[in-house]
Amino acid sequence: MVKKPSIGLALGSGASRGLAHIGVLMALDENNVIPDYIAGCSIGALIGSLYLCGINLDLLTKLAKNMKADIWMDPAVSRKGILAGKKAEEFFRILTKDKKIEELKKPISIVATDLVNCKRYIFKEGPLWRAIRASISIPGIFCPVELGGMILVDGGVVERVPATLAKEMGADIVIAVDVGKGQINLKPNNLFEVIMQSIETMENTIIENNFSEDYIFINPIIKNINPLDFTKVDLCIEEGKKAALEALPKISKAIEDYCSSSINKGEVL
Repeated sequence: MVKKPSIGLALGSGASRGLAHIGVLMALDENNVIPDYIAGCSIGALIGSLYLCGINLDLLTKLAKNMKADIWMDPAVSRKGILAGKKAEEFFRILTKDKKIEELKKPISIVATDLVNCKRYIFKEGPLWRAIRASISIPGIFCPVELGGMILVDGGVVERVPATLAKEMGADIVIAVDVGKGQINLKPNNLFEVIMQSIETMENTIIENNFSEDYIFINPIIKNINPLDFTKVDLCIEEGKKAALEALPKISKAIEDYCSSSINKGEVL
């Protein structure tokens, strides 16, 4: 039997546009491209975690459509953020059934940013809800997660699409999903929007020169959607599916090339 490559899936940040990750997972599942590893950042960490918790993607779609702002919005009495994040923590705890990262059926690594040491922090074990909560903590909006002397905020500050992390986990082929390619030609009208669009501008500048051609990119193009508008669920999922299907020939070729290389090297199971 020919040795098959392990697949790493990197799901990036992108706020509401990250709902496209659901469509990407649907398309990959339907074409039997099943990830062996997932690296997630911000909303990518949330969706990747719920996927590995065994939540059906159709159910996840329904959940996204019925997710009201009051489920996760709780004004903070703090100088560190507008939202306390306690409601979000409880929401994530319920959705993940209080599982630990090491209890999931496949490995997931979740990226956050440690402001004390000015570098990324990777959750590989411990409560899943805590890792998600740290990774989605948009600076200025959510109060940071304080853990072991660290001050943790959104992973997208340092690594919007954790493709290198997926490779570090052991993946032979890395599929990286970047939902941040859609240009936002919207004038920010409030503090939330100013913060979100400022961060996205920074992330776009960082990511332009950050990746080689070693990764297969899926780029759902979702234009002119407010990062905090979670009502365009169908549009985001459809664009995710479309982009994933367009990338399938590259994915198939990468798998074929790996298998051919394994045969030439005598690597068989």
